[in-house]
Amino acid sequence: MGVVTTNHFKQPDIYAVWTKDADVRYKSTSGGAFTELAKNILNKGGLVAGARYNEECLVEHCLVDSLDGLDEIRQSKYMSSIPGNIYKDVKAALEEGRLIGFCGAPCQVLGLYSFLGKDYDNLITMDFICRGMNSPKAFKAWLSELEEREGCKAKKVWFKYKDGGWKSSPKRTRVDFEDGHYVVKEGEDNLYMYGYLTSNLYIRPSCGNCTVKGVPRQGDITLADFWGIESELDDDKGTSMLLINSEKGRDLFDEIRNNMVVHQRNFSEIFNGNPMFSTSAKVPNETHEFLADLDNMSFTDALKKYGGYPSAISRWKKIVKKIKTVILCLASNGDIK
Repeated sequence: MGVVTTNHFKQPDIYAVWTKDADVRYKSTSGGAFTELAKNILNKGGLVAGARYNEECLVEHCLVDSLDGLDEIRQSKYMSSIPGNIYKDVKAALEEGRLIGFCGAPCQVLGLYSFLGKDYDNLITMDFICRGMNSPKAFKAWLSELEEREGCKAKKVWFKYKDGGWKSSPKRTRVDFEDGHYVVKEGEDNLYMYGYLTSNLYIRPSCGNCTVKGVPRQGDITLADFWGIESELDDDKGTSMLLINSEKGRDLFDEIRNNMVVHQRNFSEIFNGNPMFSTSAKVPNETHEFLADLDNMSFTDALKKYGGYPSAISRWKKIVKKIKTVILCLASNGDIK
C-alpha cells in the first residue's frame, strides 16, 4: 500500500449536464449523471461499487451487477458508509479482468488506490464534491426519534427529495415507512439536514482538515450539483456538474454524452456554488460531546443543548410566512371578501 500515481489532470474539463431520461433525472438527487455513467459500465458486463442503505437504514458500500442494483446506490446519502470488504471485492474483480466503476468520497477513492497499490486500466473511479461525512450515530438518533413519533420502522430515506424543486432539495428529506406511509421533512423541520448544513455538529472531525480538496482530483470523474448555474440551464429539475479528470474519465464521458444534455463550462464556475471544492467545513469542538450525549439524550434535545436547533425567532418567522401564504391563496381564489 502507498501513494499511487494516477496522472489526473491539474485542471479538469467542466460540464453542466442532465440525463434525457426524465424518470432517472427525477429519482436522482442532481441531474442523473451518475446513473448514465454506471449504466454504461453495467451494459459492458462490468460492476459498479457504490453506497446503499442496509436493513437498519445505515449506509454500506457494495458491488452491483444489474440495473435493479443501480437503484439501490443512486442518490446522495448524508453519512459515512461502512466499507466492509468492498476494497477486497473490487480488487478481486479487477484481477479477474472485470470492468469496475467505483463511486465514493474523495478519501474513499484515495483509500481504494492505496489498497490496490496501483491504478488499473479496467478501473474507473468517481468521486464527488464533499462537504464532510456525517456520523451514522447522529443519523440513527434522528431516524429513531422519527420512527418513534410515526409508530413505524423506516424502510427508505430519500435525501434531497425533489418534490418542490431541485434548488430547495438539500433541506427536504422524504422518509418511507414499512406500513406504506411517508413523511416529508423540510426546512427547519428537517432537523438532521438543518443541523448538518448550519452547525456541522456531527461531521467527522477529520473532515475539518481534509487533505483531498481541490485538484488534482482523486476520481477519474467528479460529480456535483451545479449550484449557481444560470437560469437558462436550470429548470429546477437538477443540473449536474461533471469534472473530467483523466483520459479514462474522458473516454467514458464521450460514450454517454449522447444520453445527456451537455454544456461545457469554465473551471472558475466551480467555486461560487461549491465552496467545499477547495475548503474544509469548520467542525466545532463540541462534536465529541454531542455524539456522547446521544447515548442518553434524544437527537432534538442534544441539538438544542449544543446550539444546533433552529431559534424560536426563525421558527416564528416560518409560521408567519405560512400564514401569509395561505391568506394570499385564499384571497386569489376569492374566498376572502
